[in-house]
Amino acid sequence: MDKAKTLFDKYLKLIKGKTKEVREDGNALIFLVFLFLAACFWVLNALQKDDYTTEVKFPVKFVNVQDDEIVSGSLKRDLTLKIKGGGFKILPYHLSQRFSAEAIDITNLRRIKVNDVNGAYLNSKEYFKLIEGKLAVGLELVNISPDTLFVPVKQKKSKMLPVRVNASVTYEEQCQLSGPISILPDSVMVSGAEEVLDSLDAIYTKALVYENLSDTITRNVLLDKGEQIELKTKRVVVTIPVEPFTEASISVPIEAINLPDDIELKSFPSAVNISYHIGLSRPLFSTLDFKASIDFSNIDLNNLPRRLKVKINDSPSEVHNMTYQPMFVEYLLERKEHN
Repeated sequence: MDKAKTLFDKYLKLIKGKTKEVREDGNALIFLVFLFLAACFWVLNALQKDDYTTEVKFPVKFVNVQDDEIVSGSLKRDLTLKIKGGGFKILPYHLSQRFSAEAIDITNLRRIKVNDVNGAYLNSKEYFKLIEGKLAVGLELVNISPDTLFVPVKQKKSKMLPVRVNASVTYEEQCQLSGPISILPDSVMVSGAEEVLDSLDAIYTKALVYENLSDTITRNVLLDKGEQIELKTKRVVVTIPVEPFTEASISVPIEAINLPDDIELKSFPSAVNISYHIGLSRPLFSTLDFKASIDFSNIDLNNLPRRLKVKINDSPSEVHNMTYQPMFVEYLLERKEHN
């Protein structure tokens, strides 16, 4: 059967090559028609033979797994069938999926342990007659592989895991995220084998893509469930808060931290100008909401740099795209006078 398919593909490639010549030579069209007819007759003649052997997939699905157990990997597996028969009877199995998954009650399978792993043992030969009965009349089932199929079955464990959003979001000009993304529920019960649960720190939503948002959106989204876990909750409600923003600025004095008590810092300038974006629905912040400082914990007072770096240590979580100037300042260190 594979040889017939190979030869047919060869004729098909030749026909495609000849179609390019039709525009230049009218005789090529006649040649193309006869070539196509010859190929069709050859394929029809080849398919009339009754001694083709080929392999097809036969899906099985394990059902009736106990509530306190879980199957490692997919519940669906494939058996490979070697079948023999006429070309016309075999061809449909290559053109489309002819078999629906055969349900196999896992409680009826023999339990064994392989390499310290417990599981169910399927003997393919025990299903020979059942599978053969599903073939078209005139087809012979020669062999089933693998001869045996081991399905690992483990004790099911459960634990709560937080839900995280897997999203790519862009915003309209002059719009931004106005707060944390809300997820309801924010955690779900997850069940699976112990070693699988130990490898997970969160459950993620299916990938979300939202472009050019200008307003808050709320969506009911699916959770991304792997094959080796079970989720009691399949969906969560995700709210992405969006609103227009305005740009604000504020002057914040520079403080010295980790500087000896008897030394005083004078910086030039003495304050930094902080610019930030904030949602229109929110009030502007005051100087007390920010902290600009120079940390002397890693500065050698005996080998001082020419300029000192300023860092913003505290700022409200609601601000976005915060920048400040200057980042470096000149300075003087003076000893305090004691009265």
